[in-house]
Amino acid sequence: MKKILVALTLILLSTYLFAQRGDINTDIFGNLQFKSTDGQYTASLEQRIFDELIFSDSHKNKVEFEKKYLDKIAPGLQGNKESQIRMMKRLIRENRRRSNYKATFKIDIFDKIIVEDNKGYKLEEGKDIFGNMDVKEEFDGSKSQLKRNMRGGLEYTRDNNNASLEKDIFDKWIYKDTFGNEIQFNKVVWNRVVKQYGSEENFFWRLLDQYFY
Repeated sequence: MKKILVALTLILLSTYLFAQRGDINTDIFGNLQFKSTDGQYTASLEQRIFDELIFSDSHKNKVEFEKKYLDKIAPGLQGNKESQIRMMKRLIRENRRRSNYKATFKIDIFDKIIVEDNKGYKLEEGKDIFGNMDVKEEFDGSKSQLKRNMRGGLEYTRDNNNASLEKDIFDKWIYKDTFGNEIQFNKVVWNRVVKQYGSEENFFWRLLDQYFY
């Protein structure tokens, strides 16, 4: 989930290797076209009539980004060729060693981010009826959910396991999970780690990576 969303919002810098493996050019319609040096692999990034971006390649992979999704996650991308080139290089890097992969990135009528592919992966990211974040993910038969509870804390569940990060009555933030891990953060430390990671959610993901998975 987070890997997909981070990759799209930051659009990582391209690597030197791509310059050695092929070239990206712009066709007469303004779309990006890639051809490997040996001619064995081709790809395109096309902007369609409703401003959606469609990546496709000679391995029958296809990734679709709807306009509403792009406007929210990467505003200005559609009018910026340099950003589109960086995005295309990342997509080539992700897809050139697989085939028949299909994925869509969109926002539904309830303003939820929906990411879905033909390998059984699905992500829904939005807000609950109280305006709190609510993220659901399905992959390989496993289901998970990240949300804020009514106390302002964060909760994560995956199948039969769960973890939480919330503040107690003594103003300490406490991480707990079903694997027996418990970590406490006083106010000074908490402010420091939130500043370092940018948000409570980002730090919670860091804790999940270290202790939950």
